[in-house]
Parts: sequence; structure tokens; C-alpha cells
Amino acid sequence: MEKVIHDQTKSYLDKNKILYTYQSGFRSNFSTDSCLAYLCDLITKGFDSGVYTGMILIDLQKAFDTIDHEILLRKMKFVGFSKEVLDWFKCYLTERSFKVKINETFSSSGNVNCGVPQGSILGPLLFLLYVNDMAKSIDSKHFLYADNSCIIFQNKDPEIIESKLNEDFSNLCDWFVDNKLSIHLGEDKTKSILFGSKKKLNKCNRLNIIHNNVEIKQHSKVSYLGCILDESLSGESMALKVINKINSKLKFLYRKKNI
Repeated sequence: MEKVIHDQTKSYLDKNKILYTYQSGFRSNFSTDSCLAYLCDLITKGFDSGVYTGMILIDLQKAFDTIDHEILLRKMKFVGFSKEVLDWFKCYLTERSFKVKINETFSSSGNVNCGVPQGSILGPLLFLLYVNDMAKSIDSKHFLYADNSCIIFQNKDPEIIESKLNEDFSNLCDWFVDNKLSIHLGEDKTKSILFGSKKKLNKCNRLNIIHNNVEIKQHSKVSYLGCILDESLSGESMALKVINKINSKLKFLYRKKNI
């Protein structure tokens, strides 16, 4: 039943081009490769145009588990789902319960009042619908892979980039509050980076991104969708990671052979 509903829902979304163009998660013909291709193409074009590219990588907290059912259904109504379909989805999402098992002992039942069912066929597609309007809250470029999100702004002046990213990040945080989602503001979670040629980066100050008195730390390299991106996009950091993995594997095989 879920598979049938999923295919019909996906067909409706595709036919009417409802899903956000730069959402690469849980979609046919999209992947981490397409998301990274969009991003790297934008940055390298910036190099060619002589501009800096500022980026904030955003880490959501348990996004799939905190989806508000009423908000989700309102968004589905807005994009054209009929009352009968909405009634079915409401029935599907609500009146779920859970128990916790420790050793051989079960807890009493608790109600699940938010989130999409983990491991379900429909869960990922419903999440895409929930975050589909996220990009409308900002003016900067916005790339998504499921709940992995980054905002990007380009300009020849790093101070303008800093100002715009601060403004858009604040607006995005307001969107998270309105939609009952939250982000990690820790140093290794939500972070920023400024891309540019090595020569240009030596001439500019670091970005000062702050939200609610919490500084979003700038890094010289970041990990995004399994790929390490350094500020000059040289690929050196990613190459070193691959080489170290190969060396570790060779050392393991060498020791195993000698044993």
C-alpha cells in the first residue's frame, strides 16, 4: 500500500514540478554527486569571475523525528493535495505508539505525536515536502541533500558576503522555529567557509557569522556529503584522505601476509 501511494505521490510532484530544484536527496536521477556538482560548479565559476564564495553548512537536529504533522498537512494542501488524500495521510501519520524494551522488560505505550515513521517507504518523500519551501526564506543560493543544507552567497567584497550570510542565516533560523525544527550550533556542526584563490584569501579577513550571540566558526576545510572541500577547492585535502586510507589498507594487508 505504501509503495502504491509513494509512486502516485511522486508522480504528482514530478508532473507539477513541485519539489525544489536543488534538492538532491531521495529523488530519482539525483544523488550526492549531483549536489556536489552544483556546488563545485558554482564555486569554480566564482573563481573565473574573480569573486569569493561564502558558505554556511547547516546541521539539523533529528529532523525526521520532529516534523509537525499539522504543518506537513497544511503544506501538502497548499501544493494541491485533495481532502481525501490528506485524510489518508493524516490517518497514516497519527495514532502511532511505541514501547521501549530493556532486557526482557517493556515500558508502557507512549504516543508518537510528531515525525515520520523511520524506515518507511513514505517517510523520506514526506520529509522533502516538509522542507520544500525552506529556500523561499532566503535570497542566497541554497543546496539540499535531504536534511543536509548549505547556503551560499558570492561577491567580490567579503564584507558584503558576511552581511548577506548573516541576514539569510537569521531568516533561515526563523524558518526553523516556525516549522518546529532546530539546528546544531556547535563548532563541528553548523560552520562556515570562504572559498577563493589562495592569493585572494590572503588579502581578506575571516567571516564573522553570529546568531543569538553564538559564533559560527569559519574553517579552512569542511566535510560535505563525504567530500572534503578546502577553501581554494584544490582537492588536496580529499586526495590526502584517500591516500591515507590506501596506505592503511596496504599496511593491514602487509601485516596479514607476514602473519
